[in-house]
Amino acid sequence: MKFQITTLMENGSPKDCLASEHGLSLWIEGENFHLLYDTGASPRFLKNAQALNVQLQPIDALVLSHGHYDHTGGVTAVLTGPNRPGAIYLGKDFFGPRYSQKKDGPMEIGAAFTSYALEQSGIPSFEVGEKPLQLAPGLWLLSGFTATEELEGPIPTLLRDTNEGREPDRFQDEVAVVLEGDRELALVSGCSHVGILSMCRRVREIFGRPVTTFLGGTHLMAAGEERIRRTCACLKEWGVERLGACHCNGERAGAYFEANFPGFFQNHVGSCVTVE
Repeated sequence: MKFQITTLMENGSPKDCLASEHGLSLWIEGENFHLLYDTGASPRFLKNAQALNVQLQPIDALVLSHGHYDHTGGVTAVLTGPNRPGAIYLGKDFFGPRYSQKKDGPMEIGAAFTSYALEQSGIPSFEVGEKPLQLAPGLWLLSGFTATEELEGPIPTLLRDTNEGREPDRFQDEVAVVLEGDRELALVSGCSHVGILSMCRRVREIFGRPVTTFLGGTHLMAAGEERIRRTCACLKEWGVERLGACHCNGERAGAYFEANFPGFFQNHVGSCVTVE
C-alpha cells in the first residue's frame, strides 16, 4: 500500500508563490481514495493547491483534526465550492466555545464554522471514536486520545466550556490519520494536543507495530527543555524514523530535533511525503 501526503498550508513556506499562515492543511492520496485533512485558517490553501498542481478532486473525505479556527478556516469554502467532499469526519464534542487564555483575557479560538452550516450542507458527517475507523485499504481514522505519558497532559491555557464551567480542554475530539504501508506505519496529526508520545503509544498498541513516520503538529511551542529532550529520545527509541513536525512544533523544539533527530525534516507548504 502506498500513500502520498502534500502539505497545502502550514506556518512556513519556502517559496514566495506559496502562501503560509498559522494553520495546517494536508492532502492525502491513496489508491483510489483522496482525503483532505484540515483546511488551514482560511481558504488560501486552495490557491496553494493550484500553485502546486494538486487536483483536489475528488475529495472522498474531509477529516477535521479538532475544532480550532486554524484548522477549519477553509471549511466553508470547501462546503460551498465545486468539489464538495463525499463525507465529513470529526471527533466527539467538536463544536462549542473554546479559548486560549491570554494576559488580557480569553481569546475565542473555536471552529470557524457551525454545526448548523454542516447540517445545511447536506453532506453526510460521521463521528470518529476510540475504535479505529477504516476509510480505505490501509487508511484509518482514530480519536479519543488521552495523555498517558509523564510530561504530557492538559494545557492550562487552552480552555473550553463544559457543563461544569470553563476548564482545561482535553481534546477528546482530536482525530488522527493512520496510514498502513507495507513497510511503514505513519501517524498524521493536526496538533497532538494530548501529547505526541501518548498518541504514538496508542497507535502502536492498536496496530501492533511501531509508528515509523510522524507528520503534523506536535504542540511543543511552550514545552520546556526536558520535555523536548524526552520526546526526542522516546521517538527515536520507539522506532520513529521520519519526523515531519510542523505548524505548532515551535522554534525551540524544531532546532532541537534538527540537531538530535536524524530523520527530522522541515515540513513546510509544498512538502511531499510518500508512505509505503
